[in-house]
Amino acid sequence: MIRRSALVAVMATALVVTPQAQAAEPPSAGTWLAAQFADGDHLLQGPGIVDPGLTADGVYALAAAGVGKSTAVKAAAWLAQPDQLSFLIGDGETESYVGGLVKLALVAQTLGTDPHAFAGADLLERLAPLQEESGRFRDGTADPAAEQTNAFTQALAIIVLKRAGLPTGKAVAYQVSTQCPDGGFPIAFGQATCQSDVDGTAMVLQALLTAGEKTAAPKAVQWLAAQQKADGGFPSATAGSNSNSTGLAVGALVAGGRAAEADRAVAYLKSVQVGCSGPEAQRGAVAYDATGYQQYPAIRATTQAILGLARVSLADVSAASATAGVPAIDCTTAPPTSSSPSPSPEPTVPAPAGPETPADPPLAATGPEQAVPLSLFGSFAVLAGAALVLVSRRRKGGA
Repeated sequence: MIRRSALVAVMATALVVTPQAQAAEPPSAGTWLAAQFADGDHLLQGPGIVDPGLTADGVYALAAAGVGKSTAVKAAAWLAQPDQLSFLIGDGETESYVGGLVKLALVAQTLGTDPHAFAGADLLERLAPLQEESGRFRDGTADPAAEQTNAFTQALAIIVLKRAGLPTGKAVAYQVSTQCPDGGFPIAFGQATCQSDVDGTAMVLQALLTAGEKTAAPKAVQWLAAQQKADGGFPSATAGSNSNSTGLAVGALVAGGRAAEADRAVAYLKSVQVGCSGPEAQRGAVAYDATGYQQYPAIRATTQAILGLARVSLADVSAASATAGVPAIDCTTAPPTSSSPSPSPEPTVPAPAGPETPADPPLAATGPEQAVPLSLFGSFAVLAGAALVLVSRRRKGGA
């Protein structure tokens, strides 16, 4: 049973390996991510700490990578189990959570199944009464302190409604009303001072652009592009350039017509990806930032970075063309790199529960990850996402 108490996983013994400069295309991030699914069906935010929200982000990420469909399907089945389902969406009577409803609806849409019939629940029908007259979606809960809706949940609601062919006008109007004077968007609603945020703006832009909004979106694209750092990455509110924020930003930039900035952001993501000169178990992973690889932060960072690497939007992400398995990582023909020394031997670090081998069998072809059809992406306009940041209820498991 998943507890809702907030937990912080501290990996004091985690090995930090600086990502290597690559002379060739880095190994498949999708292959590495598929291998991180404990028991082949869920992701962990720390040792033994299951994370349903991150698992949903993993479904979008594998779809964006165009690989690992069998793992994505297993993950959806795990999310449909009673414990995960009630944690994410509530009981539908005394408790209903916007974040979980829209995340699972997007899981269903990504896999080509019906969000009106997910594990016996009509996710979109449950979402409808949570929309206020203003257009804002708000959790149905008896505890005001447990209310967790924000720009992420509102944006994802717009995306899943648009994908389902349902009206989005009121939801878009409310989202537009939250725009800050400088053109960006905040994550939290109703603050005394409007503070634009890279992650929030990237998510909102994906929603507004797919909804065809033409007034607020151009100003938001301009604000977002101006936040790019010299290294090509994008910062969060509490950190410098990082893969999570950059993965989210790429999709919005591509959809907003800022190809040059998107290219620089993708180059940043590749620069912090572990390549063939890194330890075998880490190859393909995307580190949170340039300080190097740490296992659990890399799981979340990779889910969101994949959306950026694939230039796919959450509005478009689909597993329709994804392969069931993953490409094997073959570094036997990769040119050696000379810019960084070989990492020191890796200390023992607790591994995720479950199989040590990838959850999906390797494909016959090896080498760089399979190209994703353009129809899957405009960009992350995905968490990445990551996932894909995607929505966090700030409860254990990140709904």
